Amino acid sequence: MMAKIKMVVDEQERTLEEFLNVLDKKSSVFSYTNASDAETLIRSLSQEIANKRSPSMIRIYWKENELTDTTNGKDIVSLHIFRNFTTSMIKIDKLLAKREHLIVVPDLSILELEKNNRPYIHFLSVLLRKCKAHGSTMITVVNEQEADRHVRTELLPFFDNIFILNGNRMKKKGNDKIDIRYTISDQELHLEPYMQNDMNKIKEIFSLTPEEKKELDKLVGQSLEDYRTSM
Repeated sequence: MMAKIKMVVDEQERTLEEFLNVLDKKSSVFSYTNASDAETLIRSLSQEIANKRSPSMIRIYWKENELTDTTNGKDIVSLHIFRNFTTSMIKIDKLLAKREHLIVVPDLSILELEKNNRPYIHFLSVLLRKCKAHGSTMITVVNEQEADRHVRTELLPFFDNIFILNGNRMKKKGNDKIDIRYTISDQELHLEPYMQNDMNKIKEIFSLTPEEKKELDKLVGQSLEDYRTSM
């Protein structure tokens, strides 16, 4: 039993490490149907990146009342972006030039509510280029039903990674190999390949004893017979 538990933990750690490598020094957007789940995932991912990669962090806020952490230490800088786009970008550029950062951007879907979101779109377009040029990591989320055409056409196509969230499943758009099941418990993020549970069931079948295989064959045979008689 302990060996199986260790195998599960090792698999989760390996999956998490591989996933963080996909995010590393890239810009990633997570497309959601449930905003609350997406926000929880981003918080957990930010913590994992901070713990395992230890970069400094830049948290961006569109509105001042969203700024929950006002602490500006050597590791975390919180920026309220409100019409001070040029000043903010100069500050961010200087920070990125010094060292690698994790940049956490708020929900892009909020921009749809702005009467004039063009300055925000331009700011984020420049930020995407700066992030790539300085080898930093950026993560954010967006509603999968995003209606704002500027976000759809001028921002989303320029992210390195687009992930589709569906329940507790996370798939990378355009790459079927990255298909992950995630859970969050006690503020810890657990990842495993989505097909892992099915593969474990298959492995269990092949590891059955001869007696167990005979019993399984009987059950399968009975199920097939029941199916035939029901037709």
